Amino acid sequence: MRREGPPTPASQHSFARNIPLYYLFQFVRGFHFWLPIWFLFLQTEHGLAYVQIGLIEVLFGIATIIAEVPTGAIADRFGRRVALGMGALGFAGATVLFATLSFPSLIVGHLFMSITRTLMSGSDDALLYDSLRQLKRTDEYEKHAGRASAVATASLLAATILAGPLVSVLDFRTVIIISAVGMGLAGLIALVLREPPRRESDFDEGGQPIHASTSGTAVLDEILRGIRIALRTRPVLWAILFGGIMLATLDLPEFFIQPFVRSHGVDPAIGLLDGLTYSAFMLPSFVGLMLGAILAAPLAARLGERRALPTVLVVGGLVFVPLLVADHLALVASFALLAAGTAAVQPLAGGYINRRIPSDQRATVLSIFSLCTAVMITIVIGSASALVDAFSFQAGFGLAFALLIAGGAVFWIGWRRAHRQELTV
Repeated sequence: MRREGPPTPASQHSFARNIPLYYLFQFVRGFHFWLPIWFLFLQTEHGLAYVQIGLIEVLFGIATIIAEVPTGAIADRFGRRVALGMGALGFAGATVLFATLSFPSLIVGHLFMSITRTLMSGSDDALLYDSLRQLKRTDEYEKHAGRASAVATASLLAATILAGPLVSVLDFRTVIIISAVGMGLAGLIALVLREPPRRESDFDEGGQPIHASTSGTAVLDEILRGIRIALRTRPVLWAILFGGIMLATLDLPEFFIQPFVRSHGVDPAIGLLDGLTYSAFMLPSFVGLMLGAILAAPLAARLGERRALPTVLVVGGLVFVPLLVADHLALVASFALLAAGTAAVQPLAGGYINRRIPSDQRATVLSIFSLCTAVMITIVIGSASALVDAFSFQAGFGLAFALLIAGGAVFWIGWRRAHRQELTV
């Protein structure tokens, strides 16, 4: 196997260049004009009920579950840069299909969105972490991951401000198609990133490699190695489960925010003023996402990696309570706080996991994290959608709250024990 020599100043510069390019990639891909209106699009243009939209999201989740780990292994085998580029360009095409096909054919576009999204899931975190590792700056991971997420949310914020008025002036389909432009540009940006080393033996860290692997390793081998690492490294396994249940439940209210706002008489399709008002009610959640991502690193630095995630769990549980007892537009404030918690979980859990896995299967293991999260999201959304259709929003929120408290407590205890055992080894 060819062993890379010590990094030269020129190569170091190219890896340092990855950091601002990574920010640019996240910023451009964040212009999801479709995201603040997709639920209303399915209700208005196709007349779908909550349970039907929930079923579509369940199919989205199943496609994610099937594709998540194989696409992570593809990224480990062929390169994270290639996976990001293919994923973003494919997602752009899938967005157009979702907007233009009629029901039920539009499900094809939605499923394609799921599959291409998994190419980016894990690959972006792995590329960032290994770029920082090559620069010997891995302690900056949470900072850059959080800030990059905030940058993506800032562009999503801008898209949200414009989405409501654009729908009132144009139509749902046109606004969704506009989203494809930004994602296509993100794909081109991804292709100019410098691929960092993907093997432990390629890192010049003054010691023997942790785990060597040949470049001819098959994708199936990558998957199996990643699964073994996740199962055998108990702190990683419990962190995956703990982070997954928090992401699946804290994000559930955001899934229903669009119909929740419209149920109180605010519909962007009515006119320009209603479009502006609708966007105004969407904004707090995206501001919450941005702030949560920014605050993840300071939270980890102040509380430590062992206390940061449990703190988000406790605060998230308290914020959920108003959603269970009231039905008012003012509850968008609770939606925003839960969105902040959701945004903080990803870099916190991701940083913890990244520090305990080898680079050879980094994208694969991170994709296993995304896979577990997708399984939980699929179960929560499918069940909650049926409850909302049959009863009320509060019933769906109540299910998410119960799973957050019960599942979060069980996985936190398991994670805490595994973490303590790791410290004693």
